[in-house]
Amino acid sequence: MLRHIPLGRMYNLRDLGGYPVSGGGETLWEKLLRGDNPEHLTEEDLRWLLDRDITTVVDLRSEAETRRKPDQLASQPGFHYFHCPLLSEGDGMPNLETDVGQGYFRMLDGSDLVARALRTVACAPAGVLFHCTAGKDRTGLMAALLLGLAGVERADLLADYQVSETYLADIIRQIKTKVPTLSAFAGASKAEYLSDCLDLLEEKYGSVIGYLRAIGLTEEELAALRGKLLPPDIIKGGPALG
Repeated sequence: MLRHIPLGRMYNLRDLGGYPVSGGGETLWEKLLRGDNPEHLTEEDLRWLLDRDITTVVDLRSEAETRRKPDQLASQPGFHYFHCPLLSEGDGMPNLETDVGQGYFRMLDGSDLVARALRTVACAPAGVLFHCTAGKDRTGLMAALLLGLAGVERADLLADYQVSETYLADIIRQIKTKVPTLSAFAGASKAEYLSDCLDLLEEKYGSVIGYLRAIGLTEEELAALRGKLLPPDIIKGGPALG
């Protein structure tokens, strides 16, 4: 199975399968993909997704971002496109590196936008590709919530987040040559950014599951999300959601 998937001109497209979960087993492959904006996909790339029944696309970007660079899959037959921005218009990421974790938490804290995006994943009839622009920040938070709900340990949540920096390194270098004023930490995905966010989330909500319940997800929706990542035998034999 491929963890990093080379489709079109996507630098940071990855599978959430293969992560060990508490109690044994691992997350399912080819069910949930996280990535950057789909573009320059070939017919072969589209067929790769369709053959795996990955047909729901959840776009986490703002309205302005979607206008600048439309999602190619939004207009492709066989795909179901949903625009679910995680930031309100005018909001953005922190300008200081020390504020990244807090900025992530502010994005999540009590957010109806996050709940809407996760409900869209839960209701998808088959596989899902969710993405933002670079596939690092907003996509990274969604991935952490989904993997955390599935019972993946924090070390693996952080590893899944951290590797974005590697896949984005070349494109970030190109951007910095054109925009020398770009912040020094642009493109970075240090483990402490997400870890700081998760610390704040657990302090307020107790756990990822506690947070998801607090933003209004039902037990049926939580079960549907877990079903996207876990085989039935693990769900049936595993512990009940705390």
